[in-house]
Amino acid sequence: MRITAAAAVVAALLLTGCSHSNLTGLPACNGEPELASLPLDESSFSAILPLGSLGPVSHTFPTEHHYLVLPPDPDGEEKALVVPVYAMQDGWIVEVDSVEHQPAGFTDYDVTLGVCSQFSVQYGHMSALSPELLEALGSPDRCESYVVDNQTYKRCKYRAKVPVSAGQLIGRAGGNPEQMALDLGAKDYRYEQNQFVNQGRYRADASYAIYAVSPFAYLPADLRAQVDPKMGWWDGVSRRTAPPIYGEIAYDVAGTAMGNWFREGKPFFPEEPHLALAKDNVDPSVYAISAGSSLGALAGYVVRFTPQHTGTVSRAFEEINDSAVYCYPTEQEGTTTPVGRVLLKLDDATTLKAEFQEGRSCDQAPAFAEPRTFKR
Repeated sequence: MRITAAAAVVAALLLTGCSHSNLTGLPACNGEPELASLPLDESSFSAILPLGSLGPVSHTFPTEHHYLVLPPDPDGEEKALVVPVYAMQDGWIVEVDSVEHQPAGFTDYDVTLGVCSQFSVQYGHMSALSPELLEALGSPDRCESYVVDNQTYKRCKYRAKVPVSAGQLIGRAGGNPEQMALDLGAKDYRYEQNQFVNQGRYRADASYAIYAVSPFAYLPADLRAQVDPKMGWWDGVSRRTAPPIYGEIAYDVAGTAMGNWFREGKPFFPEEPHLALAKDNVDPSVYAISAGSSLGALAGYVVRFTPQHTGTVSRAFEEINDSAVYCYPTEQEGTTTPVGRVLLKLDDATTLKAEFQEGRSCDQAPAFAEPRTFKR
């Protein structure tokens, strides 16, 4: 893991507080928003994970932001080098969340840059703010403490309107334990960018997912030419070449098994009990089961496989539109994924039954023992 599960939960908690309201009062967007600068020096990141990363149980659903992989600390510690972070366009810092990790003894920051009244860029897991920005923020609007995985965190939220220019230093990334990447995302509120089967659920509980876009898509061609070849996996070797090059997060296909599923009776957050039937964000020809805690011993694992287009074993999710039971082997060479099978069955267009059966194979008759029910 490059980012701890607890850190991912904290990031999710921060995201639930982000909304269009923090852009109120900014100038209107005149035409297509544009960005003018990279967030890091080109030498400061070796790879960029496309949108749609799967990291259950905290990020069970495809993640709506990129990870920019930072250079490792030369001392061999599990942390990244400290690198400067820049504003991607003229605008205003409209919101900052600071999270103090207790008792680990460090703080990181989430920063929202408002470009215009309908477009913003979000930076996550910055390790420091520039002195000028820190001074301009003043006192926080509110602070709260909470516990995740038996670790205590103190979060403070700052609402502001601090002007910045494209390319201006706004802080640093790297240097904090186990935070090996800078998170980077954007929201385009001009229209609903992503469509889900139950759009109303997302409007009510996670509107950020509806409006999530890649900030790199708004850069000029010369800067896109610098980042596009780095779009891929943590290792800097595996590359995404399939369009859309920056990835995607919305896989729902109505009337089929493909997409996000919510454990019956559970709220949107945390994502921990839910299930995603999606695609790999680096190679979308590979499909993926992102297993939350409702699948027992498979919780926290991603099962990747090459989809089949006939039969009931490893069938492509979007082709499951009947009431048959489909089977997915979980054994993955070179991984610690529990060996067994996942059974899936559509009860109706908005109801899915799923179960992980450890030690069972798809050669054996597909029969549920204790299935879990999921809804759209």
